[in-house]
Amino acid sequence: MRSFVCALIVLLFGLQSAFAGLTQIPRKPDVMPEFRVPRDGSRALDESWVYVQTLYDGATSSPAYWNAVPVGFAKANQGRAFIASLHTVFRTLDGGRTWSNLDPSPAPSNSPSFNSLRDPIYITDIAWRPVQRQEVSSDSLYLSAFNAQQDTGIVRLLRGAGNSYVVWAETLLLAQRWLTTIAAPDSNTGVAIAGLDARIFRNDSMQTSRTWDALPEHFNGTWVKEITVSGNFVYAVGSTQWLSLDRGYSWQTLPPADPLGDSDIDFGPGGARGIVGGGQDNPASGWVRYTTDFGQTWSARTLQTDIPIRTVLMISDSLGYAAGGLANDAIGRVWRTTDGGETWQLQLEADAEITELGYARESGGYINVIAAGYYADFRCGVWRSHVPYPDTIGAAMLLSQDTLRFYAAVGHSEPQQVSLKNVGSVDITVTDWLDAGPFVIDCCSQDVLLQPGDSMIVSVTFAPGIDGEYQNSIRVLNDRNEFLELNVLGSTLTDASPRTTLPSELSLKVSPNPGNAEFRLSYTLSKSSDVALRIFDTTGREVTTLVDADRAGGEHVLQWNASALPSGVYFAALRADGANAVAKLVLMK
Repeated sequence: MRSFVCALIVLLFGLQSAFAGLTQIPRKPDVMPEFRVPRDGSRALDESWVYVQTLYDGATSSPAYWNAVPVGFAKANQGRAFIASLHTVFRTLDGGRTWSNLDPSPAPSNSPSFNSLRDPIYITDIAWRPVQRQEVSSDSLYLSAFNAQQDTGIVRLLRGAGNSYVVWAETLLLAQRWLTTIAAPDSNTGVAIAGLDARIFRNDSMQTSRTWDALPEHFNGTWVKEITVSGNFVYAVGSTQWLSLDRGYSWQTLPPADPLGDSDIDFGPGGARGIVGGGQDNPASGWVRYTTDFGQTWSARTLQTDIPIRTVLMISDSLGYAAGGLANDAIGRVWRTTDGGETWQLQLEADAEITELGYARESGGYINVIAAGYYADFRCGVWRSHVPYPDTIGAAMLLSQDTLRFYAAVGHSEPQQVSLKNVGSVDITVTDWLDAGPFVIDCCSQDVLLQPGDSMIVSVTFAPGIDGEYQNSIRVLNDRNEFLELNVLGSTLTDASPRTTLPSELSLKVSPNPGNAEFRLSYTLSKSSDVALRIFDTTGREVTTLVDADRAGGEHVLQWNASALPSGVYFAALRADGANAVAKLVLMK
């Protein structure tokens, strides 16, 4: 399952009773590993992975926990997508470039709507309710959750548009089961699963007065980790596999792809080709297999790793992704396949356990593949990979270069060109280009009709008037309401050469301070540097060395246990790239 709940489910048959006590959020390690949180706001646009944002959420009942563990991903229309965490939902409107917390009062929350999803209730999954009209900008999403005090499962409805999203007060389903995942095969049907005993609930009207159908008793004694929809087919995987050919009304049992059981499954748009992944925490291992016959048979392991695979994604019958990790060891990885799962290439290594994969439409010609995971302190990290992926039907435009990088001296101009192509199956009329910032566009004195396969060249000239750095965008207007945008980045430099963002002053943060044993130290590097972080007492004697090694750019977090030291004042001294920072620590026992 794409959630922290599934990371907790032990991959062993017949141990259902072992899960009875797992009713709290995952436990932080006694000693947190050192891990790196990259800086937010990376705007590089290519096919490599870039860090997007750190997501935060809290709760008054447990303020020391960030609670932003990603547990579900839901894709909507027009560049919208959603990441569910333990107690709230994050949303993007721009294809995954930026994310916001839908809870109006996050970290900690006092909003009446999302209070219904605060401790002891924990979200376990999210599903977007499909709509036929692509231009509809409102959303209905189903949330599965469990009540840790009452050991019951809940399905709630999240609805809204714009900046207003509300969790409905009515409960769609209240089950005497721990609900772990949910899917929406169509706009009227919901399928929720109580994963610890494979009880499947189905509703084909989504009315609160309608009783949910339950799976027959002979499915008891097994467990389910994930559910996915492919056309009319609904697949559920865990200790075995279940397949429904009628959107969850009736089911047949299939053997698991792997003897250890399956963690996640996904299929391409053709339906026949799919991938499945799984693994175990101790000893740590993971794997991926593929099918070409709707899951009737599976290949041998084509990807075998030393970390469990938590989530898989098939975007087309050839392009797919697999990811996993171990948060307590600060390990996370993403692999990509371009041949339907037969071979894999490692694409991303992170210090967070990747639990969710999804994608959102950037434009007619591009998607952003999204990876979400959590660090040892339960903050959520979001990465994206910008991938050309044009539609083959409908209205779709493709930009040959959707990032223009300008480096020019003040008073000089620097032209760039971009090609816009209609890769869809219907005519598109380009009506205008809207620009902002120190550049101008050589287009368009009149509307331009682009028939399928036609393209046009547009010249963009950058003429800086001041020294510095900037980022801005150019939007393509057309008669199809297609979201399409150039992101323009650059620097105005006297030597006309690229440079990175200017580094900020080196700083070191310590919390809690004062503390009685455990201190959390964090620092941010503007680039890769040789780092030394040492602790001294008031006499200048070195107590311990926490870091003495090269570290990559971004935010680094580590934990120091001072329980063996007497109460008093200590100093943390940080040196990186020729700069120094000192923070005073007060140890009070």
